[in-house]
Amino acid sequence: MNPWSTYSSRMGVRGGNRRGIVKRQEEFFLNHTMRDSLSFQQLVIDGEPREMTVLDSDNLNEKTLCTLPGETLRAGSLVEWADNHWLITELDAHSELYTKAYMQQCNYLLRWVAPDYQVVERWCIIEDGTKYLTGEYTDNQFIITRGDARVSLILAKDEYSIQLGRTNRFLIDDWDTHNTLAYRLTKPFKLGYSFNGEGVLGFVLTECATEESDNFERHIANYYDYFPRVSHAEDSPPPDVTPSDGPIQPETGKKVWL
Repeated sequence: MNPWSTYSSRMGVRGGNRRGIVKRQEEFFLNHTMRDSLSFQQLVIDGEPREMTVLDSDNLNEKTLCTLPGETLRAGSLVEWADNHWLITELDAHSELYTKAYMQQCNYLLRWVAPDYQVVERWCIIEDGTKYLTGEYTDNQFIITRGDARVSLILAKDEYSIQLGRTNRFLIDDWDTHNTLAYRLTKPFKLGYSFNGEGVLGFVLTECATEESDNFERHIANYYDYFPRVSHAEDSPPPDVTPSDGPIQPETGKKVWL
């Protein structure tokens, strides 16, 4: 047998060249040591069980994810871990050995009605946009004072969230409060956090007045513009609304008409 053929075949198994050999060694090391680390955790990402390393940071609501060699992640994915929901906001494009990503803890379940009459709900990240402001605005004559709170909204990019614009209003507040605040989307900038068609969207919202069509029980703005405030049978939709358009009650799986 030709010695050079034997040498070439052995090098091919080990990685082909020095760089390939180092890569194979690193993959072998990670596959056999990551699972023994206390940082190795079980998560659910987009409904699929996954295993990977979760690294803490100085910001307790932000974590770093490191996958096993050969595995990938997607920016904008929803992660269920440690009895909380998290959103993958950043993804390292360099994934030759493993995939690295950042996820941030979600603090609000946003709900709105899409133009196709679907009640959309998405876990998102709400942050204060007026940290050093009073949150109130007064005109030059000091006659009228109105709320001027602003918040930033980060949610995953999908077929519904990408259609949001300045006409959209949301009810965003703690579920235990009796005076829910309403916000209007005023800065629909959609290119800051998404790459290659995937990622998250970052919006700025400004406080606005609540309206009679808002459903405060379900935190859905302009709900009654789509579903009239008329009592109907449980499975009977309002006039001019098809059965598939109605919201679904999570507990029973049946449609609810309010």
